[in-house]
Amino acid sequence: MDTVKILTGEAVSAAVHALNDQTRRQILHALRARRMSTSDLCEFLAERDPEKKIKPQTVRYHLKELESAGLVEQDGYAPAGNGDSHIQKKIWRATAENIFIATGDMDGLPERANPSLEKTLDLVAIMKQIGFHIPDDEVLAKLANDFVERDKLLKKGRTRAKATLSDIPAIDPGVYLSLRRILSIIQLGEHEYDLYWELTNRVCSILRDAYKNGVGKNPEVY
Repeated sequence: MDTVKILTGEAVSAAVHALNDQTRRQILHALRARRMSTSDLCEFLAERDPEKKIKPQTVRYHLKELESAGLVEQDGYAPAGNGDSHIQKKIWRATAENIFIATGDMDGLPERANPSLEKTLDLVAIMKQIGFHIPDDEVLAKLANDFVERDKLLKKGRTRAKATLSDIPAIDPGVYLSLRRILSIIQLGEHEYDLYWELTNRVCSILRDAYKNGVGKNPEVY
């Protein structure tokens, strides 16, 4: 699943049509959270509205509409029933966590949220909960501070990148985002650039050690 999907041209019309239905919006929301089968989605929709009877064929129709718009996709198969049968059921997922409609205003394309020490501390604390071995609170606080300082540098570089790219009369939104990420780093001043990589290396080293000393493998995400 992509983090961001940017829609342009005819894809915008298809997405607007597909999402002009509450049930399809609920299905997309569910598939952004986790992979699900048609029967899983029927149960999910029934829990949301017990009074509304949702048939599997109705869900399959909605999935087809969302798939045609490029918003969901099949993601393999899983055994049906209790696993005794050879029958397989399709598994679906959303194509992206976030979907944006691009206009002529490139400044409106998505950015990371402003750096926050409190939010970053929450992020690292959750890493501890899922098995990363962060040695102590002092290291955690230092790690969170490095995260914030690194994001501040990126934000400064992004402002310069936007100014550079504003001189280009027409550019694909996906290309714009890629160039903005690159320019946000390479247009930093010499001291800023060195500090950015110092912070990045320090953060990555701490997290890699925490990963190796803790879970040792990627935790499964539900």
